[in-house]
Amino acid sequence: AVLAGGCPLRQLILAGQGSSDAAVTVLGLFAGAAICHNFKLASSGTAMNAETKELVLGAATANGKVAVIICIIVLFVIGFTCKRESAK
Repeated sequence: AVLAGGCPLRQLILAGQGSSDAAVTVLGLFAGAAICHNFKLASSGTAMNAETKELVLGAATANGKVAVIICIIVLFVIGFTCKRESAK
């Protein structure tokens, strides 16, 4: 949302005022949140430990950890393959 011109609240207000770019940004935020929750990528402040059945503070999901690692690898691949050639 910062790259789109402001914080998410500003995008929501601009969408309410009729900005189609802001409306697409807000819809993208909703779609991203839905994808994260459906694929269990979203973490919470507390989670249930599967082994001990206790609440654990500050738990990140296993799917979320894997997604972060995959995204880091993809970004490094993009960064190294798309870099400009230095002038000789």
